[in-house]
Amino acid sequence: MKSGLPKGLMVGVCILGGGILTGCQRLPDRQDVSSVRPSGYMRLLPEATSVESQFVPPKDGDSPNSRSAYHVPPTVSYEDHTLDENLSGSLEQEDYYVALKEAGWQRWMQEDGPYTVLASANKAMEAYMSTWPGHWQDAGNHARLKAFIGQTILIGRWDLAKIRRRARYYGGNVSVKTLSGAVVTLRPLPSSGEVLVQGPYGQTRLVGGDYLQSNGVLYMADSVLPFEP
Repeated sequence: MKSGLPKGLMVGVCILGGGILTGCQRLPDRQDVSSVRPSGYMRLLPEATSVESQFVPPKDGDSPNSRSAYHVPPTVSYEDHTLDENLSGSLEQEDYYVALKEAGWQRWMQEDGPYTVLASANKAMEAYMSTWPGHWQDAGNHARLKAFIGQTILIGRWDLAKIRRRARYYGGNVSVKTLSGAVVTLRPLPSSGEVLVQGPYGQTRLVGGDYLQSNGVLYMADSVLPFEP
């Protein structure tokens, strides 16, 4: 469905604080689904191990505890859906998606893009953000959260074939700008087929291949790409 706005027109959102206009952020239009070619291709998303690992076998005298109660049906990523739609359905990346929305990047996941997202699993997100002062959703952590998540959203459609092709011409590494303004380096690893991501403050690996989206590419990172304020 069309948004009713001319393509490329930005919607302004103003934030009020204590009755005073403190700032405005311009948000992109959502993707026009009529411009997306329908596709029946899909890929299974990672299993929700963070949920299934909560199962604890009952001890003698305890109430029954069935492993099946912790089983989560597999979820899928659809090639003709947006990054926002597919991320919202991935239980194992739920914490990452919540943080992405809290940071204010959700609308970018709904627009044409394209963008390439490096999503971390729940366990890695929880461990990393537990080291932040206070709660990660505290107002004092918002700028840090925005920059942290922003550096995991690469500008452009960087599928595996493109990364490997460009790396061959640039000495094995590809430098890509992110929404936070930071630059990350992508390095394909011939031995494993994975991609090493080097950021300003640390690194991670992309595992499980690429998930093509209507407005970009989704990857699963095996750890958090750290950020230091």
